[in-house]
Amino acid sequence: MPGLPQIRVHANLSDLSPDSHDALVVVYSEFADFCSLHSAGISRAIEAVQPFAKVDKEFGKSVVLVPAAAVGGGRLILSPMGSLADDTDDVRKIGDAVKAGVLRATEAGARRPAICVAQGLPSADEVADADYSRWVEVALLAALDASYVTLVVREHRQSTGAALEKLESIDLVVVDGSVSAGELDRAVQRASAIETGRRLAVDMGYGDAQRMTPYNCAATIQDAVKGVAGVTYEEIKDLDVIKREYPLLYNSARASFSEPSTWPCVVKLEYRSPAPAEVKEHLYLVGKGVTYDTGGITIKIGAAMRGMSRDKLGACGVAGFVLATGLIQERSVDLSCILAFERNSIGPNALLPDEVVVSRAGVRVLINDTDAEGRLVMTDPVAECRERIVAARAQGDSKPAAIYTAATLTGHVIRAYGWYGATVANGPARKGGFDRRLAVSGLAYGDPFENSIMRREDYSLVASKTDREDVYQSNAHPSTQTDRGHQYPAAFIIRASGLDKHSLGAGLEAAIPFVHVDIAGSAEDGVEPGLGLCAITGSPVATFAGAFWSK
Repeated sequence: MPGLPQIRVHANLSDLSPDSHDALVVVYSEFADFCSLHSAGISRAIEAVQPFAKVDKEFGKSVVLVPAAAVGGGRLILSPMGSLADDTDDVRKIGDAVKAGVLRATEAGARRPAICVAQGLPSADEVADADYSRWVEVALLAALDASYVTLVVREHRQSTGAALEKLESIDLVVVDGSVSAGELDRAVQRASAIETGRRLAVDMGYGDAQRMTPYNCAATIQDAVKGVAGVTYEEIKDLDVIKREYPLLYNSARASFSEPSTWPCVVKLEYRSPAPAEVKEHLYLVGKGVTYDTGGITIKIGAAMRGMSRDKLGACGVAGFVLATGLIQERSVDLSCILAFERNSIGPNALLPDEVVVSRAGVRVLINDTDAEGRLVMTDPVAECRERIVAARAQGDSKPAAIYTAATLTGHVIRAYGWYGATVANGPARKGGFDRRLAVSGLAYGDPFENSIMRREDYSLVASKTDREDVYQSNAHPSTQTDRGHQYPAAFIIRASGLDKHSLGAGLEAAIPFVHVDIAGSAEDGVEPGLGLCAITGSPVATFAGAFWSK
């Protein structure tokens, strides 16, 4: 990956050198907030826009570029964000305005924009469901997102000599004095690490099924984490080993065995804190990496297969978070991650409905729908994580541990919440607030998550009613046509992995918190450009960072 643009932060507009930037993007709620800025250069810029404001009552209410000799490059870009303290306002309004302004700057030919947020932000007492504590990082991440060029485009451009990054540098000016110099420096470090991890996730996500086969995903991750302190990489490609260790993944991937380039693989990433004495928890993360989902023999019909090269975004996001954590050298957490990559193909050896497959945990699974493959590929890795936690506790490791799965698992979560992610947690995780941590962090980083609650119906739906199997993998209907279609898959994962032995009823010492994170809504922005596919967001990299890194 190419390096990020240089980032500089300033406490005053007067600290900006005219030569350091070639466009000034001013973000504000009301045009009057812009007009109240004070510094020699900006005062002349304010004077330059007054003629426009006098003849157009809508001036300043949408993104506009105004020639202004007083600012660097002669480009002044006004990017309003609207109110920040109304019922549904949140930090995304800052990010959206920054990104829109920077994109307008790049369209005008700028490569070194400066960004100024022209007002103070609401306090926690002034808002209901908003958190502006990470606004500096959100603003920087938005500018970096505007600068990003996808891997597939970079590879295309390499033969032409075109730029592989839209921006050379970013200056951010914080004018209200609410953020100390030390806090600004830390925000730059965190945003840089998050963006690097996010770019790994998005680079892989944009790759089509041929560019990002399971093996190519593994190679991309290996190359990204090489040399990152504290991060180790392991891969499993041997089909016999996968069959023994991850039988549900193996059987789900059977149709892909006829073409070696589409064979499944498992990637294991470990991160160890540079300060073992400061580690507060050990997190086990499992990612769904279905590089293309045809539905298998339960084939997706009509246009339902479109976009299924993105069914790997859970694994991509976990890999990006591990990279970001290694780059920031986070001291408070250890990570153990298992990423299951496969192509859910169609063929004479495909997994079939009516088959009973025995999971790693020894649970007999009746297959009803091969298009519900995501829960299959993640369940055995979850069982392995459970085994490791139990073994660590038996050896006297008392650090808190929890398991998280990340997946673009269901269309139902989009029907339920729109383009938002959702968590589904077991009892120990609910009691410990593990799912709530993601909701709080997502609000601060502009990636809001909803907290769904498991109910008894979720378990009763998958509970076997005969002696021929122990659990049903799914019903035979799409999740969008199923009540509680994004909640009940978590019940299956818990039952088939053996995590049902670690519920609240098992007692405090045996309980293992588990949170399933369905990012089918949040992994893309939901905006289709013409006949193209939606943009990929990099969720949940920033949300995981906010939830699991120390402040």
